[in-house]
Amino acid sequence: MEDFTLQSYRQLLSAFASRGYRCSLFDALEERLASGERILLLRHDIDISLKAALEIARVEHELGFQATYFVMLSSPFYNVLSTENARLLEQIHNYGHDIALHIDLQDYHGQRLDVAHEIEILAYFYPYVKRDIASVHSPRTLSSIPVEEARPIYRVYHLAQRGDLAYISDSTGRWRYGHPLQSAAFREGKAIQLLTHPIWWVAEGGTPRQKLESWLYRSYEGNLELAKTFLPKLFGQQEVETA
Repeated sequence: MEDFTLQSYRQLLSAFASRGYRCSLFDALEERLASGERILLLRHDIDISLKAALEIARVEHELGFQATYFVMLSSPFYNVLSTENARLLEQIHNYGHDIALHIDLQDYHGQRLDVAHEIEILAYFYPYVKRDIASVHSPRTLSSIPVEEARPIYRVYHLAQRGDLAYISDSTGRWRYGHPLQSAAFREGKAIQLLTHPIWWVAEGGTPRQKLESWLYRSYEGNLELAKTFLPKLFGQQEVETA
């Protein structure tokens, strides 16, 4: 895990650039692929923290890269509609990145997905949200992603499933399909969809679990300070009682 740092992320993107790769967002992907360019499709699924996402977004902006940030309506770790997270999302968007929905299949308990409805809810609060794409939270394999369920999901995954571009992910804090720079796709200049989760690159720790635990502990401390602002009567009363 020693290479999962912000500095290493900078080096990773620089290696792609030096190899002649150029970023594409989903809107222009098929056209760019047809042109024969060396395409890097950068994507981030935001499961844990928009604060971590903003740090990655800033690095990409400084290096001239664009990415798509997929955010959840139902994350147990952040409220995408809170004032603070609205500010973070706007900053990410202002860096030139796209924002889209990250949907959790577990929320539907085996029932038919309602992707369009979740997208419309998100877009109601954030009009710049991309309505034609959506990523799926925590599928076991690429082949298990239900692209037939909805066109927005299909647009994110079908080219990778078809083999038109390589799919590389750092899911669970490790490279599931091998390190990108050691892949056959990189050596051959093939188009790559690179999925990373900002938490692994921003949080401190020697293992994925340590990174997650350290980040959640920091979040607890921050939430305690937020609670003092949100519930001033409660904390004011306690201060009087304990004085």
